[in-house]
Amino acid sequence: MYIFDAFAVQVLCRLVVNFAEMAAKGHALLNRIEAVTTEEERKELTGITRKLKYVTTLLPIRTVGVQGDARSYSYAVAISSPKESVAQEWQDLLYFAKLIPRLCHNINRVTFVFGGPIEHQVNDITPTLLTPHSIATLRAADHLANQVLNSNPEAKAKLSQMPLVLIPVHFDRSAIEKVASFRRSVVIRTFVTQDFMTGVPALPGRDLSLDILAKMVAEIKTVPGISRVLFDLTSKPPGTTEWE
Repeated sequence: MYIFDAFAVQVLCRLVVNFAEMAAKGHALLNRIEAVTTEEERKELTGITRKLKYVTTLLPIRTVGVQGDARSYSYAVAISSPKESVAQEWQDLLYFAKLIPRLCHNINRVTFVFGGPIEHQVNDITPTLLTPHSIATLRAADHLANQVLNSNPEAKAKLSQMPLVLIPVHFDRSAIEKVASFRRSVVIRTFVTQDFMTGVPALPGRDLSLDILAKMVAEIKTVPGISRVLFDLTSKPPGTTEWE
């Protein structure tokens, strides 16, 4: 069931982040986007997707979210690009994060992956248990990221919280080479809220300095066993405050 759903969702996500190109080609699934957007939204999407070539990667993990009036248990998707995004492009990424769950109801979490485009689909996960080793890995990443944040009181004051999440995803493995999945990745989940019932991720370049974020990513990548660092772009709803 997952393989079939994954293919359809992957196509729809790619259609969103490459909308201008796909619209010019007259892609057969454009009607799916037209059904959930206004003409004005499609114009904005066209302008955004003319700037950069984005890549989407459906992750074989599910997270808890809030969709409609109930909790959901749906997939996460990762967006990557040829370069690390500047302030204006983070606005574009947040636009994708709002649109993709609206189009694909079995996605409730959208992330950005640092380190360039993801070239290989992720089809399996790194076996992970709540062991001293995995806990130590997450603690090390959390300590380094919060050390950077704590050195900047102004940036810290803008965030309601910033948990880090260890996910069992090893990127950049070619299926041809058949390299076993043994690394894990870290997600930075910033959250800005008044009541924790609803909220938004911090916007890099506005709520969180791009330099501070870059330092966090660099520090986390020094932790042994880390594959990539991701930034959670999801509002609540459809994502929850933290990952579960």
